[in-house]
Amino acid sequence: MDKLMPAVGGLVGLYAAYKILPVMKQWELIPGMTSDEYKARAATIRYDHYTEGIVYSPYDTGDPIREMPAASAGQMYLRQKGGGWKFQSEM
Repeated sequence: MDKLMPAVGGLVGLYAAYKILPVMKQWELIPGMTSDEYKARAATIRYDHYTEGIVYSPYDTGDPIREMPAASAGQMYLRQKGGGWKFQSEM
């Protein structure tokens, strides 16, 4: 019995890992591993917009915002060469 219970515990642990690890990979809970859905989405990202700036959106609708909203124009906070900070609209 002393040698049987560790083996049973090991088998239960392997079964749990067999069931849980695929779900953890799909939900991206394992550091360094990405899901197949993530890889498919990353393949559709266009990296040629780096000269146009970045427009952040709180929601990923699948179609990125390509124009800056009017409320955001002139709101960039810039560091000055001589020190200090100013909004872009103040320059």
